[in-house]
Amino acid sequence: MAGLISLMILIPLIGAIITFLTKTREQARIVAFLASGASLVISLVLFTRFNSSVSQIQFEELYPWISSLGINLKFGLDGVGMPLVLLSTIIIPLTIVFAWGETKQANRFYGLILLELVGVLGVFTSLDFFVFYIFWEIVLIPMYFLISIWGGPRKDYSAIKFFIYTHVASLVMLLAIFSLYFNAWQLTGTPNFDMFHLLKNYQVIDSTLLKDVIFLALLFGFIVKMPAVPFHTWLPDAHVEAPTAGSVILAALLLKMGGYGLFRVILPLLPYSGSPGELITLMAIIGVVSILYGTFLALAQRDLKKMVAYSSISHMGYVTLGAAALIPLSVSGAMYQQFSHGLITGVLFMSCGVIQHGAGTRIIGDLGGIAKHMPKLAFLMLAGFLASLGLPGMSGFIAEFLVLVNSYFTLPTFVILALFGIVFTAGYHLWAMQRAVFGTYNEKLGHIHDAAHYELLSMSILILLIIFFGLNPNPVLNMMTTNAETLVKYVSLTGVIT
Repeated sequence: MAGLISLMILIPLIGAIITFLTKTREQARIVAFLASGASLVISLVLFTRFNSSVSQIQFEELYPWISSLGINLKFGLDGVGMPLVLLSTIIIPLTIVFAWGETKQANRFYGLILLELVGVLGVFTSLDFFVFYIFWEIVLIPMYFLISIWGGPRKDYSAIKFFIYTHVASLVMLLAIFSLYFNAWQLTGTPNFDMFHLLKNYQVIDSTLLKDVIFLALLFGFIVKMPAVPFHTWLPDAHVEAPTAGSVILAALLLKMGGYGLFRVILPLLPYSGSPGELITLMAIIGVVSILYGTFLALAQRDLKKMVAYSSISHMGYVTLGAAALIPLSVSGAMYQQFSHGLITGVLFMSCGVIQHGAGTRIIGDLGGIAKHMPKLAFLMLAGFLASLGLPGMSGFIAEFLVLVNSYFTLPTFVILALFGIVFTAGYHLWAMQRAVFGTYNEKLGHIHDAAHYELLSMSILILLIIFFGLNPNPVLNMMTTNAETLVKYVSLTGVIT
């Protein structure tokens, strides 16, 4: 098992370089698919050999790098990172298959997608804070180019806005990381960027003000990436202008980096912060406001893709709310929401892309009755929308049920407010389906064709996974629950919660 994590990251990196050098579209997409497929195989090997009954780091790898500064290439997986690694290696190959017909600068297009896989895998497996930050920044570059080259009419504006928002938040997070690093260095006399070493030494910082500043700086970096209200405005613009593949990767994987930061960094720091009670309340407020604000904005949208973008803001709010509740099953439910939303949002954005290509528009009012000419898409899109609104039997129901039921024990008022979001979430999904897909066909659209077979293949696999993990969540939920119990027990011992 030694070296599998680094190999899983290295293969798509080499694949990206080869893809950039290919001469034809066929060569580029085949190399990209094989490289991402190899990472999927490795992640499945890791997943099947993962011990869900323990919360310790597994498959750990350590390679010295800059020893004088305490920087090492350290990788490992636990119940927080393993599901997201699996999600990443599922989404990228399916995205490549979905975009099989891409013709514009295909070698660069598929190469950039592989670089996204390198970045997210690095984030979810790095146990050295410096290396973690490098991978955190790597994902910005390919996404910027995916939007700015293959995006819509306002692609330059959206790409720059995406980069500025997320990069500024990353710089604030970097300052907090350096503060942890230098304080730990001063306390121990040894430079070390090991993530757990820095998190452990946070508790012995004397100044409560400094503790809160570091905590808020890290929290800011993570919630901007999620994104949470009020730092969400970059997301709808990025989604609307990004190519379909870019939107899928952005929503399914890049947003999950922010949620991952909550579980990997924020919750371990929370009990030792200067004002834990106030910070818990702040996180709960951010979560509920994101749920409700995202829901109402989605309800008001005319563009189908923009509606799905705002729904992502709302659904990611459950992650913050579940994390703030600090109940083992609320935390594991929030982790499961990350995994589930990654699968569901892939189907939704793929549906928007097929409609744009087939009908030439995503404006809900200009569509209507397209199920008549796109029956296969209509079936898969309806399944995706039902999963998104939390239909029992699908993964979205499991996640939201765990978050809301268990968060009620510690945050009853916030949960009651969040329940309003569920009602309106069902409303905008069903209303959009009724207006765009069913009813009388809009003859102005002319003759439109159903999704291509490779597009249907990717969407069908995602729907099957959504149903599988909706009926049998244990393969990923068990490992999440084990780590969530450890996290909450860790917080309980400090007296923050009882």
